[in-house]
Amino acid sequence: MRKLSILCILLTVFLTGCKNLHHQDSESIKVYESFIDAVVSNKGIESKIIPFEYKMNVFKQKDDYKYEIELYNPQVAMYDIQAIAVDQNMDSNTNVYPCIGILGDDANSQYNMIPYQARGEKGFVKMIILDAISPKKQFTVNVMVTLERQHIAKPIPCFFQL
Repeated sequence: MRKLSILCILLTVFLTGCKNLHHQDSESIKVYESFIDAVVSNKGIESKIIPFEYKMNVFKQKDDYKYEIELYNPQVAMYDIQAIAVDQNMDSNTNVYPCIGILGDDANSQYNMIPYQARGEKGFVKMIILDAISPKKQFTVNVMVTLERQHIAKPIPCFFQL
């Protein structure tokens, strides 16, 4: 009887854990989709204040082009950074846009950038890179970065286009 009760408890814990993982995944997908909607509805309008530098590097591969968007050199302390790069010519149903801090296990991680400081093991990074593949030589990528500042409760969105 004791073994049966232990088995029931273990089974309950296992099923509850699976349910929580599924719930976390569906929540991160909702956040991902809301970021895409925000970028699309922004229509490429750039933010007036972007507290970091950014650039895009494009590399020719065999049949396509790889691009890397670098976010670096923060001018202010930036906490809980989330970012997505949307190429609206790519179908969002068949492609996953490059993002950080939004999907899967990444949604549970925290990325921070502070001027002149980097400690990767503590979540303080020097640079963030979003990379993806484009089949076309000419393309436009719209980027949205949200960040929190100390003493400001609401995340601050930054939009730019490359």
